[in-house]
Formats: sequence, C-alpha cells, structure tokens
Amino acid sequence: MKPKYYLNKDGEFVIENYHLGKPFSSFFPGIAGVWGVPIWAFYVNRGQAIASFGVRDKDHPILEFQPANKAYQLTSLQGFRTLIKENSRNKTFFYDAFRGERSRTI
Repeated sequence: MKPKYYLNKDGEFVIENYHLGKPFSSFFPGIAGVWGVPIWAFYVNRGQAIASFGVRDKDHPILEFQPANKAYQLTSLQGFRTLIKENSRNKTFFYDAFRGERSRTI
C-alpha cells in the first residue's frame, strides 16, 4: 500500500497512509521576523516530522541532531507530539494523528 493524495469534497488536501511513503529528509534554513532569532530545522517524513532544530548550527541543537538514517527511526519515538483532544458522548480522549499503525488513542 502507498500514500494516497486527494482533495476531499470540502477542498481540503488529504493524505492517506502517509507513514507508508518512501522516506525523505531535508533541511529548512533559519527564518525569523524583524526582531526574531533565526531558527533552522531538519525534518523527515516520519512521526512528527521535526527531527532536530536549533539557532546556531547542528553542533548546538535545541533538539538533538540525528543524521537521516537515525532520524527515520527515532523521530516517531522522540521529540514532539501533536495531540488532538476530542470530547464525544461525555468522554474525553486524545488522538495522536501521526502515530502510524499502533493505536492512535492515548
């Protein structure tokens, strides 16, 4: 099975089976506002995407820098999580949208 990309009836871009796509990584150079401090990010298409980031160089990261071959494996286990809180039928639960094949309900 491979990822499926499409626009739904509401015009929203949807990616199904995102976690089954071929691995890729890239480096996003520093950006900042007028008074901001530039920040860089190294990302992969696994887990939460952000594998590492910092304000100076890869030897002084805020989140430990991993090369791509390790980042593909570790990004889904370390770092950030996006949790969606849902209230349904008087019950509250949290959903991890990027969790992959394991149960997404936390």
